[in-house]
Amino acid sequence: MKLKRGLSLIFAALLIMSSLLSVSCGGEDKGALDTTAAADNAEAETTAELSEIEKRQLIPDNLPESDFGGYVFTIMTYSPGTYYQEEETGDLVNDVIFRRNRQIEERFNFEIRVNAHPGIAELDEAFKKYVTAGEKAVDICIPHQIQSGSGFVMGHIIRSWNDVPHIDLTQSWWNSQINETMEILDKQYFIAGSITIPYPFCMLFNKQLGENYGITGVYDTVRQGKWTMDLISEYTKLVSEDINGDGVMDENDQYGLACNSDNTTLNFMYGADICSVIIDDSGMPTPNVMTDKMVTLVEKLYNLIYNDNRTLYGYYDFYNEFCAPAFTEGRAFIFCGGVSNAQSFRSTEVDFGMIPYPKFDEAQEGYHTHVDAWNGMLCIPKTASDDDIARTGVIVEAMCAETYKQVIPVVYDIALGTKYLRDDESFEMLDYIYDGILYDFGYVFDSWNGCTWILPRMMTDKKTDVASYWASVEKRVLKHYEKIYAAVEEDI
Repeated sequence: MKLKRGLSLIFAALLIMSSLLSVSCGGEDKGALDTTAAADNAEAETTAELSEIEKRQLIPDNLPESDFGGYVFTIMTYSPGTYYQEEETGDLVNDVIFRRNRQIEERFNFEIRVNAHPGIAELDEAFKKYVTAGEKAVDICIPHQIQSGSGFVMGHIIRSWNDVPHIDLTQSWWNSQINETMEILDKQYFIAGSITIPYPFCMLFNKQLGENYGITGVYDTVRQGKWTMDLISEYTKLVSEDINGDGVMDENDQYGLACNSDNTTLNFMYGADICSVIIDDSGMPTPNVMTDKMVTLVEKLYNLIYNDNRTLYGYYDFYNEFCAPAFTEGRAFIFCGGVSNAQSFRSTEVDFGMIPYPKFDEAQEGYHTHVDAWNGMLCIPKTASDDDIARTGVIVEAMCAETYKQVIPVVYDIALGTKYLRDDESFEMLDYIYDGILYDFGYVFDSWNGCTWILPRMMTDKKTDVASYWASVEKRVLKHYEKIYAAVEEDI
């Protein structure tokens, strides 16, 4: 991302210009400081520092000149505000989405509309109904990843993006890692990128609480690549304390970690740079959980969650009722959540910072995370003709490119950063978090069969025997992926 410093300098330059104008309009101020040199220096620094932003704006989308004759391009989604805003309201994010759409609509002479559904099951049913009836009421669908992934492929209701003209998945506005993990037999049914405005999982930490126990330099630890499973285990053990002195560690005490038994547990797998399913040389989706690395990760995670009373842990209701308050009340050092929690925790007086999930060990290259299944992925209905997908390719590529250039800086660097994050270091950490987003074939296609969700299920059951767990689900999992493979073969 690397936009935060540049945008800060824009604001600084604007403030300097504003102060100069106010002096000029008020008449000569003989006692005023000479700010000309300061303004010149700020402009020179701004020019130098804005190179990343300028590069982002100047990347060509290489799209042909097209006139779609007023065509109404329809997006089916349960998250309409991400893709369409009816008018400007003064809200930064709302208005930049509105302006992005108007710009693209005028450029290609068409209209963007959304076919919104309140729930994921309702969306699935409606989309399947349109496609099986042969209707062309929808141009793209952005469904729930897990709810729809395998069902859409095995139901033969979507087509591959590989033959869609004008979609360039090597561009910065697309997630390039998805090209390696989501393709079966040269068929890629889902894509994702800036257009979906992802909010990945991350960690928030209480800076003051950490310092009280001698934990300092957390940001430097991340920068140095030393933020690991072993270190988080060490830190959280230091902080946990029976603060009411009743001899029982419960939801009223202090913990090193607050975590749910669902996605935030699962994300330790992605943080360790493990995808639950890989595509083998023959193109077959192959489970990737019965490995030495996974066995070690399960042991490390079990130790983190259950040993030494260091973790406040539970499912959604418990997580919302006790884990979140423990953090906002200053009784938890680290909160496992998502980038959006910076907004939901805005009112807390806790001075918190944002960091990525820990690496498996220091040898691992980079930090990684994933986005929740509610952050949809794009697919195309099987009913789309070659002419339809040519138009779709232009529009979707343009929307994703302009989201990258216009919307993302506002969402992440102004709306998120300026409003909700507490320090410049957290801005910097956003680079580590967003640059490390993984898309796992298993997360999208496993359909709760037990391959991808090994960590949450084993931690909930308080077990560490990976071989035993895998033996209990292997037959069902393999059969499931064989069905997906067979469905793709039928589409060739």
